[in-house]
Amino acid sequence: MRSTFLNVGERCNVAGSSIYKKAIVDGNFDKALKIALKQVEQGAHVIDINMDDGLIDAVSAMTKFVNLLVEEPEASKLPLMIDSSKFHVVEAGLKSSQGMNTTTTPSTSSSRLG
Repeated sequence: MRSTFLNVGERCNVAGSSIYKKAIVDGNFDKALKIALKQVEQGAHVIDINMDDGLIDAVSAMTKFVNLLVEEPEASKLPLMIDSSKFHVVEAGLKSSQGMNTTTTPSTSSSRLG
């Protein structure tokens, strides 16, 4: 039987998790990776990643974190949801990722994509 429920791991979002945000701001990517792996263990089907914050170099942080995820055997089994309102951050995440992933960019218009 086909399931239509999708469990999105939302803890790797600087806007939604103060613990994750502190880890990223402090450059503690090992702690951030542990947060992602906990979501995998708890049954996430997709890992949502967002680095949109004024205190963070979002392109650099997205690239570094996605590279860590794709090198981690358990995390690399899941697709990533690259979440940003800035197209260059989405692009950085997609360039670093592998396999089939998705994006969430609510403020991106079609004129900015082409």
